[in-house]
Amino acid sequence: MGRFQKPIILSVIIAIGLYFGAMFLGDFHETGAAIAKLGAIGWAVILGLSLINYLLRYWRWEWYLTKLSDMAIPHRRHLAYYVSGFALSTTPGKAGETVRSLYLKQHGISFNNTISTFFVERFQDLLTIVLMASAAAVLFDGYALVVVLTAAVIFGSLPLLHSQWILGWLQRSSNSLPHKPAQLAGHVLDLLNSSAVLLKNKELFGGIIIGIVAWTAEGIGFWYLLERLGQDISPIAAISIYGVAVLIGAISFLPGGLGSTEAVMGLLLIASGVPEPVAIAATLICRIATLWFAVFIGLIVAGILAIRGIVPLSGKEVSDLG
Repeated sequence: MGRFQKPIILSVIIAIGLYFGAMFLGDFHETGAAIAKLGAIGWAVILGLSLINYLLRYWRWEWYLTKLSDMAIPHRRHLAYYVSGFALSTTPGKAGETVRSLYLKQHGISFNNTISTFFVERFQDLLTIVLMASAAAVLFDGYALVVVLTAAVIFGSLPLLHSQWILGWLQRSSNSLPHKPAQLAGHVLDLLNSSAVLLKNKELFGGIIIGIVAWTAEGIGFWYLLERLGQDISPIAAISIYGVAVLIGAISFLPGGLGSTEAVMGLLLIASGVPEPVAIAATLICRIATLWFAVFIGLIVAGILAIRGIVPLSGKEVSDLG
């Protein structure tokens, strides 16, 4: 993971600056007191719900990969590869998580299959988060347009992604291209064909259900956090606030949604009547217990793999494998 140190360190520095800046702009002592109020049990519950999110998403990931390729990887090893990708969650669109492909290629699993699985996972996560955020379109002024437009794009593109007519048209069009563009078009078609397998019938609806349960677990954790901090907010409102904040972070394409997710979450909490110091504390705790908890676990697991001599393929090794 050595070559990925720079983006990780940079994102950590940015996050520390943002979080301490938010605390000082608000009431530092009151925010600190709110954070301390959560207690060990509160942290255990919230982190436990985040773990449920991670494990459910791994289950979906493994299920999807078995649909595209034959795998003979021990579950513990595969889980370690999956979790190590979390170390790079603070990259735009979580693209750094595709480092899993560099581990799995060593087991004969093609980049096409792992990238297709990653693409479908991100697509379904976005779809799930749109559903979670839908209540915000009614509860809060100014967010309806974002939620509706994102939902229209996501749901509207679903039939296009597995349309045999469109795939056939792209195939015919690529045949008339020069060699290198035709090669690139061929890779895109392979990606779309593999993705189409995972966007039909059982795979599509099963993946959506898993995604809803996984992300709702973190949403419930956010609601529980607010309850522990003495705030009377309904579960639907809390889950919706969490969903719309994550959605804005995702479509901003900022690394890990840093800044955008926190700002929207804090503003929506304040708009819901949560005192500013408590809103800042809840936002910081939520982000630590979701995004940064995943990054921390990913770094630990990637480090253990490296100590055992298991590292992602380098650029040269990828070229040698073709």
